[in-house]
Amino acid sequence: MPFTAQDLRYKTEQSYPLLYAYLHRTAQRFLGALKYDAFEVDTVIGHVVEQLVRLGLLGGGDRTPLTALDSLNDAQFYAFLSRSVRNKAIDRLRKRSAQTTIISDHDLFNEDDGENNPLNEATLSLWGTAPFATPEELTLQLASQYQLRSLLKHCILHLSAAPNQLQAVLQELQEFGADDLFQNVLEELKLNLPTETNPHVSQHKDHAHKKLRNCLQQQSSNLTVLIALRLTMYTKVSATPSEYVVELQTLAQQDLSEENVRQGLRGLVAEGLLDWQGESIVRLTSAQLKRLLRFYKDE
Repeated sequence: MPFTAQDLRYKTEQSYPLLYAYLHRTAQRFLGALKYDAFEVDTVIGHVVEQLVRLGLLGGGDRTPLTALDSLNDAQFYAFLSRSVRNKAIDRLRKRSAQTTIISDHDLFNEDDGENNPLNEATLSLWGTAPFATPEELTLQLASQYQLRSLLKHCILHLSAAPNQLQAVLQELQEFGADDLFQNVLEELKLNLPTETNPHVSQHKDHAHKKLRNCLQQQSSNLTVLIALRLTMYTKVSATPSEYVVELQTLAQQDLSEENVRQGLRGLVAEGLLDWQGESIVRLTSAQLKRLLRFYKDE
């Protein structure tokens, strides 16, 4: 056997590439017609990696308590991995089959307005880019994504005051294969989704996405995101058509100095979201303002 449960716990740097290769082969075997679909293969792999991290096995070392997996022999451990891959692959095959008609009728990724994806410009893959160079890189990447997922869950829970919007987002989570997050929200809110689709689901989805993005921005500790949020809050229409303006002093309130604001603005310029050359008045186009409403990064 190329690696064991103990290897994953204590020798993550050496064993993770072997784990990834094994999961990749197994995922392709169980995905059948979808074996060459990179998104589906990565979704299955990510699900299993996430399980191992959540259980404290992958990269856990002596920092996490031993689990039942640690006591399995090699054959039993590989059987567990294979079964986990198989179950997720079957789940993805069923979801892809169910989505075929839905996606043909409702384009979930409309290039014109970009409003139909709740994770748009907000999240990265839950398992990062594999294989990782070091166990520290793996741990930091997954910890970052768990933090973001917890934040996203917090924002989704706030949609409970708007049941139709909440339902639209939960259905979308199901379609995207975010099963753990979907189940966590259902359990916390003690919800049962209706069997019939709301005829106005697209409209509810759009409103929900706007609320989610705003909630993510408000909860962020990233300076660039904070400045993006303040630009959307404090800009006013100028005398020039389709132009919005705001003074630096308006953005520098309470917890931010003017230098903080300038640093955040420079970050937005680097992201290609803003044209600003250090002036005391920031000028935005309506298109830039719309992009700032969607901007989010978790690092």
